[in-house]
Amino acid sequence: MAEALAPILRIENIHAGYGKKEILHGVSLALAPGEIVALIGPNGAGKSTLLKVVAGLLRPSQGHISYWGKDITAVPTFQRARSGIGYLIQGGAIFPSLTAEDHLLLGRRSALRGGRSPRNHFGRLPLPNDARRWRAAAGLFSGGERQALALATILASDPQLLLADEPSAGLSPAAASDLLASLAAASRERNVAVLWVEQRVAEVLPLANRAVLLRAGRVAAETSEPTQWLDGDTLSELMFREDS
Repeated sequence: MAEALAPILRIENIHAGYGKKEILHGVSLALAPGEIVALIGPNGAGKSTLLKVVAGLLRPSQGHISYWGKDITAVPTFQRARSGIGYLIQGGAIFPSLTAEDHLLLGRRSALRGGRSPRNHFGRLPLPNDARRWRAAAGLFSGGERQALALATILASDPQLLLADEPSAGLSPAAASDLLASLAAASRERNVAVLWVEQRVAEVLPLANRAVLLRAGRVAAETSEPTQWLDGDTLSELMFREDS
């Protein structure tokens, strides 16, 4: 039982920032395998900065990052990706001239596992249903389809941990709702742990197993019942309360 509860990710006393400006002031948290954790907070709280530290794009000045019990604080980004850490950057990332199938094959040939075609493998995601569009340039996709393709490309590499930085940014309300629900469903289907930064808090909290609130670069609160934060003015008070 203890082994099943061992964290896939442990963040311990992380201090990090840009130049002389420190953004994170001793952040600590952990994720269990397959757990979806919503990381929320006001603008400037340090949410995206924390994802960059976990992804290896930003070196902390203090603290440690452990992945499956191994210290990866000094491990390069590409090695973290190879070990199963996927990073969905804000706004997604696609190659406009490549087809959707090309993207998934870039992710890894695991998209074809079991004899399934790439588009069938990711049927839960809001991607085009027309096979002809899968052979067209991805630059012709809508915003929601591009973001779904960026997510599918990462999932094609069979990650064990997904760092998702505001996947709904720039999308219409309908496209955002479709993508957020699909992300949660696809992650649960594959037992992928997710550290999920999202501004559409009312939509992401019901999809998460746990929620952690960052405020001014510190963990201000957390809950294993995220929907309770949607009651009345609870969330507003947590997000914008000024600590003495």
